[in-house]
Amino acid sequence: MPRSSAPQDFADRPPWTRPGFIASAILVLIVIVAGLLVAVLAPGGDGNDIADGTPPVNPAPAESGPQQALPTAVPTTAPAGVRWELVGSLAVPVSATAGPRQVTGTTASGFAHTPEGALIAAAQIGMRSSYSLGRDYWEPTIERQFVPSADRDRMLATLRATDTSPSDPGTLSQIAGFSYQSYTPDTAVIGIVLRAPSAGTPRYHVLSTTLLWRDGDWRMQAPPGGAWTSVNRVTNDLTGVVEWGAR
Repeated sequence: MPRSSAPQDFADRPPWTRPGFIASAILVLIVIVAGLLVAVLAPGGDGNDIADGTPPVNPAPAESGPQQALPTAVPTTAPAGVRWELVGSLAVPVSATAGPRQVTGTTASGFAHTPEGALIAAAQIGMRSSYSLGRDYWEPTIERQFVPSADRDRMLATLRATDTSPSDPGTLSQIAGFSYQSYTPDTAVIGIVLRAPSAGTPRYHVLSTTLLWRDGDWRMQAPPGGAWTSVNRVTNDLTGVVEWGAR
């Protein structure tokens, strides 16, 4: 048989030159390429970032833990570390921990976000807003440290239309105690007890003051109608009242 017509014999040829080996190698190569394309182009894979030029999105950082709860336990005894200073002829409390942190010639602000901070704020703002101290005190205090409202505006209008020159020393009621009526980190309702100057049986006024936490500080809510008489109760019974005041 002529050499050209003899059947091909691959037995003595290198294996990588055989048709079956070549076909298998091509098939393996196709499978590898297809696997790479799936990995690159799959949703969430790096292919998305490369294809559209968008950098990978970093996962949101884990929470560092729950925020520390604000204190809500109200004091049942007179707060420690409080000193009393005169504002005009009225004694007001000052605390290194509860405030006030900023004191001007007529105003005080910067109170701690605690029940004790609300108490100091009620006493400071309440006394400084008294018409008995004169306009230099009550006007900036009510304008800056009362929550804006129609009642606040009515209070200012009434005081501006009234003769509010400072009262004589010894004729003003002084702080004698307090009682918490309710407290949350947003709202504090505190009765400030004032002892009326009297030579006879002691007489007390209990002013129900409401303070709201606004813009990082305690601020007073004006009484209904803008008149303290609407939240004033006269008594000679101090049951349930914590005695507190200048000595």
